[in-house]
Amino acid sequence: MKIAFILPTYNDEKNLLKLINKIHEYLNKSNYDLSFFIINDGSTNKFNITSQINNSTQINLKNNEGNQKAISIGLRHLKDINGNFEYIFLMDSDGEDDPKYLLELLEKANKLDNKKIIFASRLKRNEGFLFNLFYFFYKMSFNILTGNKINFGNYSCLPKKFLDKVCDLPMIDFHFSATIIKSGLPINSIPCDKGLRYSGKSSMKFTKFLIHAMKSLSVFYEEILTRFLIFSFIGILFNMLLIIFIILIKIFSTTIILGWSSNMVLGLTIIITILAFMFFTSLIMLINKNTFFDQRTQRNKYTFYINDITTK
Repeated sequence: MKIAFILPTYNDEKNLLKLINKIHEYLNKSNYDLSFFIINDGSTNKFNITSQINNSTQINLKNNEGNQKAISIGLRHLKDINGNFEYIFLMDSDGEDDPKYLLELLEKANKLDNKKIIFASRLKRNEGFLFNLFYFFYKMSFNILTGNKINFGNYSCLPKKFLDKVCDLPMIDFHFSATIIKSGLPINSIPCDKGLRYSGKSSMKFTKFLIHAMKSLSVFYEEILTRFLIFSFIGILFNMLLIIFIILIKIFSTTIILGWSSNMVLGLTIIITILAFMFFTSLIMLINKNTFFDQRTQRNKYTFYINDITTK
C-alpha cells in the first residue's frame, strides 16, 4: 500500500525530521510504501529534506503563504503527478498531529470502504485555559452561525479518489476543514488527543488562531448572511408588532399610560432601524457576492507560488 504525506512547514526542519522518523516508527511494521511531500512555506532558514529522507519531495514556495495555502498547493501537486498512492495524509510538521493515530485513521478508512474522508477529531488540547475557553466559544459560534459542527483541523486521511473533488473546491486554500464540511463530501472522524510539540514554541498565537477562526466562518459567508437576513427580518416584524400593540393600548385602553410608551416606541424604532440596516446589508452582500471569496481563477495557477521542487 502506497501512502503520500503532505507536510507543510515553516522554519521547523528539526521537528519535521522527527515527525517523519515517528511516522516510519509507527508504520514500518506494515511495510507501507511511504512518500513525503514537504511544502516549505517560504522558510527563512534554508534546508533540504530530500538529502536526508528517501522518497521525499520538497516544494519550496516563493513566499510564506500560510498553512492552508501550502496544503492546497501540495494537494494540487499530487493531482498533477497522478501517483499510484492509495491514501493521502495531511499533518502539521511540529508533532501536535500525533502519528500514533495513523493506523487508526487508516483502519477507519478501510472499514468504511474508502467512501469517506477521515479526520482526527480533537479531544484533549494542550493550550492554556483562556485559549481553550476561546476555542469552546468558537466551536459554539461556528455551530450557531453555520449550522455545522467543527472539532477537527487539518489532520486527516484522504482516500485518493477524493483528490480531484477536493482540489476543485473553490475555497480549499482558504480553510481546508471548513471547506470540506461545506462541500458535503462524506466525512467521518476518530477521537484523538492533540500531541505535544516536539520542540520550540508554537507559531499559532492567539491572534493567528483568531484569524484562522474567522477564515473558517468566511467559508460559510452565504449561510451566515442568510441567517442574519432571516434574523433581522423576524426582528423587524416582531418590533413593529410591539409598536402597533403599544399604540393600540394608548388609543383604546382606559388605563392612563404615562410617558413610557413614547420612550418604548422610540427605543423599538431604533432597534428596527438597526435591524433594517442588517437586513439590507446582508441582502446586498448576498446579491453581489464578493469575488474575494471566488478563487476559481486561481485554482489552476498554484505553480505561480512555487520557487522550485527537489525530489529524491
